[in-house]
Amino acid sequence: MASSALLQLQGITTYFAENQVTANDAVDLEIAAGEVHALVGENGAGKSTLMHVLSGYVMPSAGTLLLHNKRVSFRSPADAIDHGIVMVHQHPPYVPGFRVWENVLLGVERTGRAGLLDRESALELVSRVAAEHGLSVDPNARMHRLAASQIHFVALLAALVRKPQVLILDEPTAPCTEPEVALMFRMLRRLIAQGIAVILITHKLKEVMEIANRVTVLRSGAVVATVPLHKTNAQQIAAWMLGEDCQIGDQDRRLPAGLPEVRAAQIPTAAKESSAPAAAPESSASTVPSRTNALELRNVSVFVGDLAVLDHINLTAAAGAILGVTGIRENGLEFLEDVLSGTIAPDRGSILLSGVPVKRYSPRHFRHSGISYIPTDRILRGASMDSTVAENLILLHRKDLQTGGILRRKDIVQFTEALQRRYGISGLLHQPMRRLSGGNIQKVILSRELSGQRRVVVFSEPSWGLDLRSRELMYTEMRVLRDQGAVVVLISADIDEVLGMADRIAVMYRGRIAGLLEGSERTRERIGEFMLGFEERDVTGGKDTPAQYGALGLPGSGGR
Repeated sequence: MASSALLQLQGITTYFAENQVTANDAVDLEIAAGEVHALVGENGAGKSTLMHVLSGYVMPSAGTLLLHNKRVSFRSPADAIDHGIVMVHQHPPYVPGFRVWENVLLGVERTGRAGLLDRESALELVSRVAAEHGLSVDPNARMHRLAASQIHFVALLAALVRKPQVLILDEPTAPCTEPEVALMFRMLRRLIAQGIAVILITHKLKEVMEIANRVTVLRSGAVVATVPLHKTNAQQIAAWMLGEDCQIGDQDRRLPAGLPEVRAAQIPTAAKESSAPAAAPESSASTVPSRTNALELRNVSVFVGDLAVLDHINLTAAAGAILGVTGIRENGLEFLEDVLSGTIAPDRGSILLSGVPVKRYSPRHFRHSGISYIPTDRILRGASMDSTVAENLILLHRKDLQTGGILRRKDIVQFTEALQRRYGISGLLHQPMRRLSGGNIQKVILSRELSGQRRVVVFSEPSWGLDLRSRELMYTEMRVLRDQGAVVVLISADIDEVLGMADRIAVMYRGRIAGLLEGSERTRERIGEFMLGFEERDVTGGKDTPAQYGALGLPGSGGR
């Protein structure tokens, strides 16, 4: 009997012999036209691999694909695109030096009669498709100047130019602020109204409940459940994902004090393990930082041309507290990340560590000063993708794991296996990093950065791509750092994350600290007022004044 589904996956099995891993285990899945079908599961559950099969990046070991009830087989992404199936990746690939329109049309370039590139026609096409979907994009902007969320929108635009029947989105909202998420969801609703099928891979159950029509849960490579959204809830989906109840952690800063019956919610099992940091070799064991530590920015400004992307930033992160910094990312969060990681030096002002000005700006010098850093871009900044998982894990401990310049293999195995167990890293330690899922790459980076001396730790969008269990474990580690007296800075566009974790919240708008919020002022409404420019505070005088700027169009063409 023929199915009415647009797309069917029947018995899809994906086995990687080199790793002895079955990523997908006889998966059956049906996708209907005009629906958002959410695909959820823990890191390593097989979500991305399944979609790589569907989009032509991976050949399955067994199983059948049916499109319009006809059997199909894709041997390349181009093959899948020709059949109307397009995937937007969690970390969209792009050519940094190219302009937006050049990246959007890469592989489907417009040419004239002489076979030359028709630039005018290309610009017209990109601008028209962007306007059709409510995007404000400068086609001539350089990609390396865009914020992470803008890169995702450009990748989405590139997918729409290819006129998909099935659009696969892997963690598309990870770097987005709430206004950007709202914009993306408006786009998705227009797409499904046109009969396009959208497959949404996400760890954000709130977004699943808001936008999806149906949800499929994967666990250990197999389908646990497929249900319409109106027949389930976020708690049930979380239980399917984890195989246990999963609710809000009992130390979440959003919970009011004095409500023990609310605070008794269960924390996932992985987060209940010993809260001590992962053990490093004896010669480099972690030390408890002094509570006199502080990271201070004094009148820090950074310019791109004549534009002040950071404008007289005065900010202090004290020991034993979590400082949250939030806002729309292209309003300065990424440049703040660059300064705090030593990637760039401020054009004006200075950074002080325990009262001493930093004299050299480089990631290596910052590490030697005791500043650990979890970057937003885990692929380009956080990991060596061609090196093995073990090589990435020992990066900060090579001197302690060698004798006479020769690495001690037994100690390396012991060290890396301990980190793998503690953080639940899926995959073989001798395999290349690029074979890991995005969430597992993030776990490798987290475990490496938290395994050494942690005088200061800068987290930038740390939960991007992490599943519920891993996210709660990371938050537990962050609280341990705070309680041990480390300086913890959390840079995140996720308001819920900042509200849940931070003791003090700095909100950025157009390169400035628009407001500092503590205590009862820490509300979504106040953060929204500052991050959208409706209000700006003189943080030195404590006076609230109307903003000098209008609301920001999203996504714009500014930023990096």
